[in-house]
Amino acid sequence: MNPKFFRHPLAFFIAIGILLLAASGVYSALAAPDDFVTIITVNTGQDFNTSMSESCATYPDDCSLRRAIVQARALAPAARPALIQFNIPEDPAEGWDATLDLWHLTILAPSDQYVFRDLTGGLITIDGTTQPNGRTTGPTILLVGPSTLKRGINISSGEGYEIRGLGFQNFSVMLTLSSLNSLVENNWFGLNDEGTAPAWRNDDDHSQGSGTGGLDMTSVAEGNTIRANVFLGLIGNAATIRGDGNLFDTNYVGTNFEGEVTGKLTDPSLSCTEVDWYGGSGILVDGPDHVVVNNIIAGVRLDLFAASSQPDAIWAESTCDRCYFENNQIGVDADGTEVGVCGQGIDITDGEQMDVLNNVFAETYHSAIFLNGALYKDNTIHGNIIRRSTPWLQPEGQPKADDAILRFTGLPDPFELFNPAQVTEIDGVNISGTAGVGNPCPNCFIEIFLDDDDGINEALELLTTAIADADGNWTATLPYELPDGFGLRTSSTSAQFNTIPNMNAGTTAGLSILYIPYTGSSVYLPLVVK
Repeated sequence: MNPKFFRHPLAFFIAIGILLLAASGVYSALAAPDDFVTIITVNTGQDFNTSMSESCATYPDDCSLRRAIVQARALAPAARPALIQFNIPEDPAEGWDATLDLWHLTILAPSDQYVFRDLTGGLITIDGTTQPNGRTTGPTILLVGPSTLKRGINISSGEGYEIRGLGFQNFSVMLTLSSLNSLVENNWFGLNDEGTAPAWRNDDDHSQGSGTGGLDMTSVAEGNTIRANVFLGLIGNAATIRGDGNLFDTNYVGTNFEGEVTGKLTDPSLSCTEVDWYGGSGILVDGPDHVVVNNIIAGVRLDLFAASSQPDAIWAESTCDRCYFENNQIGVDADGTEVGVCGQGIDITDGEQMDVLNNVFAETYHSAIFLNGALYKDNTIHGNIIRRSTPWLQPEGQPKADDAILRFTGLPDPFELFNPAQVTEIDGVNISGTAGVGNPCPNCFIEIFLDDDDGINEALELLTTAIADADGNWTATLPYELPDGFGLRTSSTSAQFNTIPNMNAGTTAGLSILYIPYTGSSVYLPLVVK
């Protein structure tokens, strides 16, 4: 990667964090800190009533989660940080499942849209991993909502919250976050008890999925970390990341608890139909400076009417300026199976100064990277691997077919039509080239990708990079000679303002046509358009 374009302020730290997290699974129980001023112990799995005022301070022997939240939110600043921990008896009457070593906390339905009082004031931790004698392969505490219309936990203000080790089932939106600098980790959103499939809200109508949304971050959420969670079967957005500068890191979306898609159908006529794996929706990113890294998003699909569009794996809203997407696996599950997603890989419309770096896109039903919008500007797209086994589709009524990187018709014309670098010669491992036809590209950053000649636009491997000179000419060395049936595609990233008219340095223009070595005595490369 050219350091010139490594521009997000958190990028260096995220890169280190990815290395540290890569060796660990999504679910790992973490010990609670020992510096809490107040510790409230939930000692019952029952929810006795829908009171929004009863507290564990008044009912210490029947301290339900509802009452614990009422007590915690009323604490004075000097009584925080506060921990809500769990020590529920191993008794079926308390929601204990002896087979799975977990506890179901069945929550009653108040008249309010949220089942609990909102958490306010900050510095409150709810930690399901504190429950003794529970399983270690997933959350021990499962919150079971009362209906499809009720919301779960609501953090409405403050900072420094932690929500850890909980499972959420049968809610509308499961967790609403309006806080600063908080942590949500090791939770399951919408999974069944075993973590193998969605926890259906209606067993007879899977179109309702497991919930409307797993995590809903509001416009005031800032600096929060969403890490090592699993989202499955949600019909709205698995996670809605709003606000400013939030981190979405090392999560599984659309998969089972192990990050796998075990029920994906391989028959192309059944893929993305109502009998295929139901992963639910992907994520929506709205607002500036968010970081989305190291996630697995696979198997995304909803039960929809034929005319409806399947959800994108990642939808980057027009407000997502300076957002950063790196090392995500789209359509590839945790065991490396390319199961795809039923929408687009990432949709970027009208955003500015985004980085889309080193992601893998496999078997996206529609375009892997979709770019559109009259306000689209200054986005860097580097190092992304794109694989597909069947030809890109031509959606009915659309002016362009899907593509590996689709520059759609709503973009500014100079960007939509900008030609990336040409390859002019291959001599063994030595290659050379120049700027794209009609598009001078002085000092541009050139990526050279491997692709085969199967007629499907892909970027199978990033082979090498180059920096063009002031005239747009460049040379590079491949790591190996091209096998028969393979060629090269390029992408070009500008190094100065107005190389792509009215766009700044760091703007990447698509993928080139495929360049295939001539098999005769000459090394001259005719252009093969695919």
